[in-house]
Amino acid sequence: MKLQGYEAQAFKAWEECSEDFSVIGFQTVSQRAGLDLAKVRRAVRGLARKGLLQFYRMSWTDDGTPNGAGYGLTKAGAELRDNLSGTSP
Repeated sequence: MKLQGYEAQAFKAWEECSEDFSVIGFQTVSQRAGLDLAKVRRAVRGLARKGLLQFYRMSWTDDGTPNGAGYGLTKAGAELRDNLSGTSP
């Protein structure tokens, strides 16, 4: 699957996330991808419709603190990310 435009740029926010710890919110995607929030929302929801991301009602920080809703990689998303970066799991 080839990503273009804002979706490709937003998807880079998950480059260093593992599949098990990949839930991040729009604000984090915005900072990592260098996009404004309106573009991030559109791009991330498009990636979810393509089956690369999944919405989670709650995420957690590394120390176990609730951190709000976000999107995380699906298996297909992790595979695409690995293929784009040239690494294997």
